[in-house]
Amino acid sequence: MKNLKKQIISLAILTVLFLLPIYHCQATTITDKMKGAISSVDLPSGGEDAALRIVGKTISAFLGLFGIIFMILVIYGGYKWMMASGREEEVKKAKDIIKQAVIGLIVVMMAYAISFFVSYSLQQAVTK
Repeated sequence: MKNLKKQIISLAILTVLFLLPIYHCQATTITDKMKGAISSVDLPSGGEDAALRIVGKTISAFLGLFGIIFMILVIYGGYKWMMASGREEEVKKAKDIIKQAVIGLIVVMMAYAISFFVSYSLQQAVTK
């Protein structure tokens, strides 16, 4: 369990260390490119705010769904662990379910961070 915690912390630190410099170095060039690409596009009747709201609500819906799935998997893994009654094979299966659920949550959180970065950059490109 300690090894898993170390791996998760290491993965989080590496993610921050690699993504932060990329964001700061390329934010202006990406924004400038987006401005040029979007400047001549008219969004349908709702304007630019409507498109951002639709994207935001869609992302929120998926995050909520993934959160529910994560909780169900963790509860299921915990239940299997409790019902294992000390059988090593069953305990290992339960631990694997919980580990995979945590890895899935980390992947979803990273995907959210990327989508937040993209939507923020698009918003900056449209508003400036």
